Amino acid sequence: MRRITGCLPLAAALLVLAGCGDDSGGGSASETTTPTAEASDQPAAEATDEPADEPADEPASEAACADGPPEAVVTDPGDEPRTLMELSPTAGATTAIDMRMTVNSTMSLDGQEAPSTPTPTMIMGMTLTVDDVTDDEITMSVTYDRVEVEGGDPTLQGLLDSMVGITGTVTTTRSGAFVDGKMDTSGVDPTLAPTMQQIDSQLANLTVPLPTEPVGAGATWEVATALDSQGFAFCNTFSYTLTSFDGDAYELAVETVQHAEPTTIEQGGASVELIEGSGSGTGTTGGRLSFPIAVSGSTDSNTSIAMAVDDGSTEQTLEMDMAIQMELSPRE
Repeated sequence: MRRITGCLPLAAALLVLAGCGDDSGGGSASETTTPTAEASDQPAAEATDEPADEPADEPASEAACADGPPEAVVTDPGDEPRTLMELSPTAGATTAIDMRMTVNSTMSLDGQEAPSTPTPTMIMGMTLTVDDVTDDEITMSVTYDRVEVEGGDPTLQGLLDSMVGITGTVTTTRSGAFVDGKMDTSGVDPTLAPTMQQIDSQLANLTVPLPTEPVGAGATWEVATALDSQGFAFCNTFSYTLTSFDGDAYELAVETVQHAEPTTIEQGGASVELIEGSGSGTGTTGGRLSFPIAVSGSTDSNTSIAMAVDDGSTEQTLEMDMAIQMELSPRE
């Protein structure tokens, strides 16, 4: 599968932890307070201040992470009648969606719980337009037209206002697999660099790779996606169940399992070792074959990260538990 740069929730936690590590080794503390944007093909439930539960061991997946566009591996074709779910959008078709995300996290430094800065709920809106449809691929343009935080913090809102108007493109296969995504962030405040990395991943998360063989109600399939974030390697496995399909509109139940490969990188003059990283999530997603991305859904995900940061004079172990709730809805 294609290797994607950045993805939530693991990469979001990694960015926060790496920012804290940089702060102890001469980096910028601003990265620890910048809200991270996931978007994930995932969103839901009411926020909680409780630490996320450690994800349980999951059974082996039928899909495996690899380079190239993600592929759906059907594990059960479902009931008869079965239909090929191929996207059939028309050039010029457009839609507008809003994404709402809430993050709650706890962090410890060398086993001592560290003070945390509450992250306000973020709302991001975008319009998407189908630009081109070929036999193999679909290309869309994206414009972010709304970025808001709840709570009315004028300083933070002023920073986020620079994100309004940024544009990009997304390309998928005719079966919905993410091929490429690019955002033009030249006009965005540099302080928002960690957030912008997560926006790139949102574009991938909105796509839903569909099976390339006929399926019916109750069908299940898996998609594995390899990704890179800040030099660290991750593998996400999405398990989909087709809960309803009328020939155009579909609804899916989604389960996600995430794992990070233990790695050591140099960042901000410090050595950062990712000791372990894992996460899981559940939710729903829905859309239509007449448009290439999901337009509704919700996800509740939990992530655990452990890192060791050595700036040459001191070594610290950072641990974080993060709970992320997201909702995706079509704009009325």
